[in-house]
This record gives sequence, structure tokens and C-alpha cells, in this order.
Amino acid sequence: MSPRRPRLSGPSLGAARSAAYRLAVMPFAFQAARSARDLGLLAALREGIPRAALAPHLGIPDTSVGTLLDACLAIELVAEDPSGVWSLTTIGAVWLTDPAISIEAEFTHAVCWHGLADLPESLRTGRPVGLNRFGPWSTIYEGLAHLPEDVRRPWFAYDHGHSDSAFGACIAELRQAAPQRILDVGGNTGRFSVAVLSALPTTRITILDHPGQVAEARRNLDAAGFAERSTTTGIDLLDHERAFPAGQDAVWMSQFLDCFGPADIIALLRRARLALAPGGQVWVLECCPDRQSEPAAADSLRLASLYFTALANGVSRFYRGTDFVAFAEAAGLRLASVQDGLGTAHSLFRFTPV
Repeated sequence: MSPRRPRLSGPSLGAARSAAYRLAVMPFAFQAARSARDLGLLAALREGIPRAALAPHLGIPDTSVGTLLDACLAIELVAEDPSGVWSLTTIGAVWLTDPAISIEAEFTHAVCWHGLADLPESLRTGRPVGLNRFGPWSTIYEGLAHLPEDVRRPWFAYDHGHSDSAFGACIAELRQAAPQRILDVGGNTGRFSVAVLSALPTTRITILDHPGQVAEARRNLDAAGFAERSTTTGIDLLDHERAFPAGQDAVWMSQFLDCFGPADIIALLRRARLALAPGGQVWVLECCPDRQSEPAAADSLRLASLYFTALANGVSRFYRGTDFVAFAEAAGLRLASVQDGLGTAHSLFRFTPV
């Protein structure tokens, strides 16, 4: 007699089949939602325009209106009452008006949509195979300065949309620590450095990043009037034989370590530790699925991790907070504190040398 299979977790078989069918058509749902927003259908329903007037109002065929309404009914963006009157739902209103949702959706469509088709090969090889659709780079970070504008713009909107939301709380923490020298590793376009220099008038900052990124950071720092209090250096951050500039009161890494695999993260944290002045600290700001208060936020991060696999670098993800603590310990650091709930979904880890 063969052994009995263990009972699977999850709903009943009927409910499971329904959920699986919905998953099979999920790409249709996403594109229907985009179309309903971009073509003006959701806005028209919010204005109370009746069904018979939608086609001439939107300038599209009535057949398209009917098809799109039914698709949006399936995903609960719209509702139809027994008399045939259509209206916007609360979900439809959020999809239409929430700027954070719009940023996420545009990132999914413009940056990830085509490359995710190569996800199986990326998972097999540990390489961002989907990135080939944009250019010949080994990681997306090498190509950021060269991406088409209609891809680059939503990439930065997504990146900045998350990080900017946590700036205020992070700067308040740095103000208490009062570092005079900060090393912003992976400083990107310099947005955080500009914010810090604006808030901490005696602080000096050095940004390390790819040459293309620090060129833009240099322009932004100069334009903000911080040429004398800032330094930018373009380097290969994965050249682990190259030491970070020493004597830092704080090494800052914002949404940076999620760009690398575990071995590189440990090496980067080790270099950060060696760059500290006595009493210095390493600060890591990240979005971690296991430190979210809202289940939807945790699930969003778990799914969005596939972007790193298919397009960014092939090997990283939105790591769990427990992962970062383990990486830091392997690099000779210990957790001093962690704060959750900063900005949209961030946790701020503060590490000190062992």
C-alpha cells in the first residue's frame, strides 16, 4: 500500500480551482485595469456618465466599452446594478486616484512586463535574462543611464516613490546621531544626500555608485548648492578588493543591498564596517516582507522580488529582515536597533561593529 499523501494547506478543491483560474487570467486583469484608467472609462463612471453615452464620450467603439466594462466587473473595479446602471467601486476609485498605485502599475508595465516572460530562464541560470530586452548589461544598474526614457522614468519613479517616503524619519534618526561624515553607498542620483545636507548643515557626504549614476548625482548636488560639502566617486561596487573611503561616522545604504546576492551583501557590509571611524555605525534602509504590518504589503514585496530575478541582477530580492541581521553578523556587525513602518514599507536597521 502506498503511503497516504499529506493533506495540502489551503481552501477546498472547488475554491482552489476558482483561485487557480483567476490566476491564469491575471495578466488580462492587469491590462484591463490599465486600459480602463488610461482610456478614461473609470473617470467617466466617477463623473456619473451613463452607459449609453460612454462610447462617444471616450471616443472608442461601443463594443470596446462593453468588453472593458465586463472585464472590470470581473476584477471589481466597477459594479452594475439590476437596472443596468454602472458605477465605480472603492477598488476602482483607488486604482484611478492613488498615485502610489499608479507608480507601481507603471513600473510593472514599462519596466517588468516583457522581461518577466523570461523568468523561468532567469530562475534556471541566476542571470537577469529579461534585461536583454533593454540592453547588453549584466545588471540593470549598469544600464540605468542608458535606458529609454519611457522605461527610465517609471524605474526612478518606483525607486524614489518608495525611498522618498522614508526620508523624513531617517533624517530625524541621523540628526540624533549627528554624524559629521556620511558615506552614501549606492547613492544613485543624490536625492537622499541632498536632503541630508539640507537638514544637517555641518555634515559632509561622499556618494559611491556606478559612474553614470554619480555623474547625475554630481549635477544634482551642485545645483542644490552642496558642491563644497559633497564628493562623488564612480566605482565598481562589486570590486571587493577596493576599500571604501575610511573615517566615516555613518555608512548609509538605502534600498541598496537588495540589489545584490548574499555573498556580495556580506562583502559590502564588511567593507562598510572597515570604513567606520571609532563610534561609527552602518545604517541599512530596506523593505522587508517579514516586517510588514499589512499582509498586502508583504505579498507585494514577495512578488516584486521577481523583478530582481528577471531584470535587475538575477540573484537578489526584497530580503527578510532576519536575512539582513544574519548578513551583518557574518560581516562583523551586530544589530543595535531596528525601526519599522517608515514611509511606505521600510525598516531602518542600525548596525555597530562587534
